[in-house]
Amino acid sequence: MSDPWFEIDCGPVVLALQTTCYPEPAPYGSFNLGWHVGDDKDCVAKNHEQLASRFGCGVYFPEQVHGINVVRVNRESSVISGDAVVTDQPNCPIGVMTADCLPVLFATQGLVGAAHAGWRGLVSGVLENILREFPHPSKVQVWLGPCISREAFEVGPDVVDAFMSKNSAWARYFEAVDGAGRSLANLRGIATDLLENHGFVDIKGINACTYSDSNRWYSYRRSGVTGRMASCVMLTE
Repeated sequence: MSDPWFEIDCGPVVLALQTTCYPEPAPYGSFNLGWHVGDDKDCVAKNHEQLASRFGCGVYFPEQVHGINVVRVNRESSVISGDAVVTDQPNCPIGVMTADCLPVLFATQGLVGAAHAGWRGLVSGVLENILREFPHPSKVQVWLGPCISREAFEVGPDVVDAFMSKNSAWARYFEAVDGAGRSLANLRGIATDLLENHGFVDIKGINACTYSDSNRWYSYRRSGVTGRMASCVMLTE
């Protein structure tokens, strides 16, 4: 069996990975990394150990709360609440976990970061907060990971209103659902627009929908009870 992840090109002296899921055994698959979802703790621990073997040490994951706090860490840091994490320490892998929300990785000389950008964090400012850690945006490589696509992400008027109150130009990232008072939301489009408006030009990613591909991705909206994937990045020197 091949490794349950693939490597991401985030530039020299950087190792970045995106994990995937093996769908069986249901409902958590065989490479769930989420401790809080009800999976067998021993299985989760083995998965973390396997991931750590690729980096040479355990990955730092913050305690995600769909908020906007950015955590700066080193290899001795304790786990605290946050939905974005950065480090300037070599050989200190960091990451975020998702199952529909958008993971965003950042890499530049001497600094890497990861953000968990669901709609709540995105509209509240999680990306703006982590962007402050990268004062030279033209020199930063950004990678957008797998998330729920617009075709699958139906939201209510409260979500649309929250984004419109922040930036009315984001109306183009919502498509009304006929007769339902609801809309389809494009998280990836909003995040890309926000990054570009802050001067980030080297933006890459994978155009993958977590909801529609159950063989490769976890999706909370699709499955309810499910595992979590990880998007991880590390300076190698």
